[in-house]
Amino acid sequence: MKATTHRLFHVLALGAIASGLHAQDFYLNTTSARSQAVGGVYIPSSSGALDALATNPAGLSTLTSRTLDLSVTSVFARGSFSNSVNQNVPLQNSPGVMPYGAFGTPIGHSRFTIGVGLVPELMSVSDWKYVDAPGVAGATYGLQTQKSAILSARSVAGVSYSLNRAVSVGASIGFDYNKNTLEAPYIFQSHPALAGLKTLLDLHTTGVGRNYSVGILASPSKKVQFGAAWKSRTVIDSDGTATGNIGAQLDAAGLAARPDFAYSARVRNVFPQSVIGHILWQVDNRWNLAFQTNWVNWKDAFVTLPVALTNGTNADINGLLGTNTLNDGVPLHWKDQFSFHGGVERLVTENVSVRGGFAHSNSPVPNSTLSPLTAAIMKDQLTTGLGIRRGRVRYDLGYGFGFQAHQSVGQSGLLSGEYSNSRVGIGTQALTFNTSFQF
Repeated sequence: MKATTHRLFHVLALGAIASGLHAQDFYLNTTSARSQAVGGVYIPSSSGALDALATNPAGLSTLTSRTLDLSVTSVFARGSFSNSVNQNVPLQNSPGVMPYGAFGTPIGHSRFTIGVGLVPELMSVSDWKYVDAPGVAGATYGLQTQKSAILSARSVAGVSYSLNRAVSVGASIGFDYNKNTLEAPYIFQSHPALAGLKTLLDLHTTGVGRNYSVGILASPSKKVQFGAAWKSRTVIDSDGTATGNIGAQLDAAGLAARPDFAYSARVRNVFPQSVIGHILWQVDNRWNLAFQTNWVNWKDAFVTLPVALTNGTNADINGLLGTNTLNDGVPLHWKDQFSFHGGVERLVTENVSVRGGFAHSNSPVPNSTLSPLTAAIMKDQLTTGLGIRRGRVRYDLGYGFGFQAHQSVGQSGLLSGEYSNSRVGIGTQALTFNTSFQF
């Protein structure tokens, strides 16, 4: 069972690029092509099992029959990085494809509807190649691949209950499979003996955490529908290995020791709680207007990224430190993120709809801890899309263009000044295809 889960996740994560799947949110709250086309707003529908499980489980009550909801996304990223020794270095990411899906069904003639699915939760991959700026004692590892990834997929099961024709409530439980990767010169930040020193590091860990969500959906009239949902935070302790070479730093400090090392590694990720509010206004038989606002509590989640290394194999390093264990923490100090989404949908014919939208959010990453490896700084996105219904099958296409956002660092709060006076730019494009079968 564990091996099957791992294979499913790797299929899902294939091609995850840049600093988020859709530019409107780093932490994913909606997943379908229809939602993407209207600026990332969740629009409950009779065939929308995916977004109900990802956004508001109360939306499962809108399903009118058994529904299989399948989606595939391709993401394209662009970016640049400049600092004291690099000038407009481009992002290395290549386009990739990412599938996911969900199934939902009403339970007989009862008021209950259930659903299960696999949806992307958090996708952050930054892949660069630039010159490592000199640090303590002038230590540098030269031109290096600088890659980080935090990937998380959510296996989720949800249930909704219709209190009456106008109000539904829902809840879900999710299990997040998390994979972390870091291949870069790593600068120790809090270890009392190593703070400011750096080493080449190749770290890989995986783990599983649990979260919950609850939601409500109400229709006070035939033309207006609104809802709200809360999702809990997720704590994941992921385990794996860390290998590397500290040779350049040892040479710069004039120390003679074996430079290569290997450790058992543990990384604790805390993914934030979030709250979403959405509203749909059916202006007439052809026009829908939709709005949504999201709050993501990064402030209490991405404070520090703890890294624990144990069972070190290098006797020289163990002797210098007096232990085979290293504990470090990377400061993050992210801010809460607020995003605002608006979209319009027009029914051109009985079976064809066209859509458009816009999304805006603040950057959660403070200048003091910004680096190219944590540049989740996307702010504005324009979207468009098309929907076609043929009998009991619906096809949706969504496209989003994220304008390239830039953020500059003066005096970096990260040791030892390699990212001071730097500038990062990130932009994305995403194309999503969705098909729903009702049977």
